[in-house]
Amino acid sequence: MVDVSIIIVNYNTRDLLKDCIKSILENTVHINYEIIVVDNASKDDSITMLKNEFKQVKLIESKVNGGFAYANNLGIKVSEGRYVFLLNSDTIILEDVIKKMVTYMDENKKIGLLGPKLLNGDRTHQTSISAFPTFKREVYHMYKLKNVLKIPFIKSFFVKFADKIGSKDIEQYMKNFQSIQEPEEVQVLVGAALLIRRKVIEDIGMLDERYFMYYEEIDFCYQAYKAGWSRVYYPYSEIVHLIGQSSEKIGNITFYERYRSMILYFRKNYGRSKEIQVRINLVIALLLRVIGVTFMQIFKSSEIIKENRKVYINTIKMAFNKKAIATNRY
Repeated sequence: MVDVSIIIVNYNTRDLLKDCIKSILENTVHINYEIIVVDNASKDDSITMLKNEFKQVKLIESKVNGGFAYANNLGIKVSEGRYVFLLNSDTIILEDVIKKMVTYMDENKKIGLLGPKLLNGDRTHQTSISAFPTFKREVYHMYKLKNVLKIPFIKSFFVKFADKIGSKDIEQYMKNFQSIQEPEEVQVLVGAALLIRRKVIEDIGMLDERYFMYYEEIDFCYQAYKAGWSRVYYPYSEIVHLIGQSSEKIGNITFYERYRSMILYFRKNYGRSKEIQVRINLVIALLLRVIGVTFMQIFKSSEIIKENRKVYINTIKMAFNKKAIATNRY
């Protein structure tokens, strides 16, 4: 019997994928597992590398780049494990991580989803949990109000007193900055490394493929929550997640898809009236950004500023488009 099916979605990450698979093979023992790689129509030589160096890996070659949910579902459909482990290709598995997680799930039958502690490449703490989106928190994000947490004494205040302020939004968000030493039930687990009990998938179905990127794991956690399954953060297992470095330049597809997914999430889970509120606020927030970067161009003209302005405008157009949440394929 296969204990866990490790599903890795790959899109042009040949070297990262190679290191990820090597880390699994070197650090996963005393457990039966299978590795399934779903390639999202990569244009590098990822597939050649897999066929030459990792013949034990089950390879699914998608003809289109259908996004994170679409590709993971392809893997889930052929998986045989009691558990499904969704794993990003830019991760490094440390010693006994998967074994410890499966053992903990076996001992706690009410837990549907389990997430490890994520670490940056230098082994510093990385965001490992999140919270169900609310209209208020999305407003904070759109208007960049969370930037106040960059001020040290304000951040320290909220880390210390978040649970006493009386706002569930603030309390849940500040968990990202608190040192959680014991397993704890949370709202949302980050999808970079997510262990799922097979029964959960049987209960609520697979990931919603209308999300191309972003919100798919949030929505999945929300559906699991509604079905009565616990989502638990498990700090005793640590996985390195080599997320990309920040840049002044905004990714066109990633920015657009982040907000398209936000609109879809609110339409699906809260109805049309809340979706309309989200769309209106998104348009206002991005119009302010367009005005801001246009003003900046007067004093400092650059290709990055021009490109960012274009991204904002394209996303505003999407916010006016009722059909914008249709599934995309790239």
